[in-house]
Amino acid sequence: MPEVKILITEDESIVARDLASRLQKMGYVITEVVDSGKSAIESVLRHQPDLILMDIMLQGEIDGIETAAKIQAIAKIPVVYLTAYADRETLKRAKATHPFGYLLKPFKEKELQVTLEIALSRHQAEVEFQKAVEVEYQTQYQAQIQEKQAEITRKSLYLSMLSHDFRTPLSIVKLAAEVLQHQSQNLTEEKKQKRFRSIQTAVTNMDQLLSDVLAMEQTDAASLKFSPARLDLVAFSRDVVETIQSLTNQNTLIFTSSLPENARPCLDEQLLWHLLNNLLSNAIKYSPQGGNIWLTLSGNDREICIQVEDRGIGIPLEYHSNLFKPFQRADNVGRIPGTGLGLAISKQCVDLHQGQIAVESEEGKGTKFTVTLPIPTPIA
Repeated sequence: MPEVKILITEDESIVARDLASRLQKMGYVITEVVDSGKSAIESVLRHQPDLILMDIMLQGEIDGIETAAKIQAIAKIPVVYLTAYADRETLKRAKATHPFGYLLKPFKEKELQVTLEIALSRHQAEVEFQKAVEVEYQTQYQAQIQEKQAEITRKSLYLSMLSHDFRTPLSIVKLAAEVLQHQSQNLTEEKKQKRFRSIQTAVTNMDQLLSDVLAMEQTDAASLKFSPARLDLVAFSRDVVETIQSLTNQNTLIFTSSLPENARPCLDEQLLWHLLNNLLSNAIKYSPQGGNIWLTLSGNDREICIQVEDRGIGIPLEYHSNLFKPFQRADNVGRIPGTGLGLAISKQCVDLHQGQIAVESEEGKGTKFTVTLPIPTPIA
């Protein structure tokens, strides 16, 4: 056990010597015996005691209570008061300095020992508690700093990717515009239309990129709130399929559902639109040879299952683990345009529903995404 150092502040020399003798027999180390407030403050600065025994009535300009208050301003050292006076006013002043004990003279040795042990134990507990609070605060502070740094890094990545992904369609627009401006008279109508289509496609790709980044930023910043409400899921899904089908002639979207026609689970309509739009759009995009794409709904009283399946280019196995991270694209996509954000957005939408999304895919054979969303009430 480490030595405990005690400063005795007592203006009666006989009492002070007796007190020092008793404390030494108990195993304490006496740093100094002083008789005034000024001397006590100077001794604290010199020796840094673990505890101060402070007589309230002292020689000099300041008494023990005022001395204790001054010491507390420079060092967190527990004080135990010694006094022959126990009037209400003195007790009130003493309590204002938050002492760790109060001994009335004359006191027995056992009283002294118990008071000191309690004071030291309480002080140690307070020190440990303060350290725990500081560690917790530091941990939270570091976590906030790391979270902020991660946010800055993520936004920096978004900006750099935006810059990179915008450069290609902008170059296409610029080149096509220059050709139309300077060589229009030499171009056939068919070639002019080809240039116009390349501009339209580039603008469409840039618009999609901006939409994807905005949706991703909303989910990252938690500004896209989870607001579930009863939704006619079958009708909603059929409308999404019809809307997306109207935008493509090369694929046939097939919608099937085993849910009751009046199924109205509690889901977030906006999040579900992002989810279905991204999964179906990806299925079309990565099925360049055309073919069927299936959207299938099923479920029970506890969960809804949504499946989107295609017979497109598939996803190489080595890319499955990073599939839902922003800006991740497999190396078999070739020149198929894309941002690498669609599946990251889909994952965020599923996470906000506290659901799960899984993928089954084989390169060259197609892909199937399965989304499972829990529902708090029966679907019908």
